[in-house]
Amino acid sequence: MMMGRARRGRGFPPVVAMVMASGILLVVGLSKATNVLGAASIPIWAMVIAGAVFALRGPLGEALLRSLAQGDQDREVLGTDPALLQELDDLRAQVAELQERMDFSERLLAREREARPIGTGERA
Repeated sequence: MMMGRARRGRGFPPVVAMVMASGILLVVGLSKATNVLGAASIPIWAMVIAGAVFALRGPLGEALLRSLAQGDQDREVLGTDPALLQELDDLRAQVAELQERMDFSERLLAREREARPIGTGERA
């Protein structure tokens, strides 16, 4: 049950992603039309902007807001799971330990390099 919520909480909700993609495609199309039509595209831009405002103030806008709010609630639920927080703490401790080991290894290698005499560059 928790895995389904974890996957759902990542990224944008599908409705939001679809609206964003549609908006991007609309703007790209309008910019191409502006290149062709020039100043005649100004009323087209005004109608598109007015239509978008009208649509987002209605049921579509409410659905988008509800979807975003639901995504935030899912993230809050995931953040309060004690087992998930414990696993995160364990992973952080493991990363810190690996970092210490790597620092130690780097110091040993640096000490070895300093102790080795530099040759003349000739191979035997």
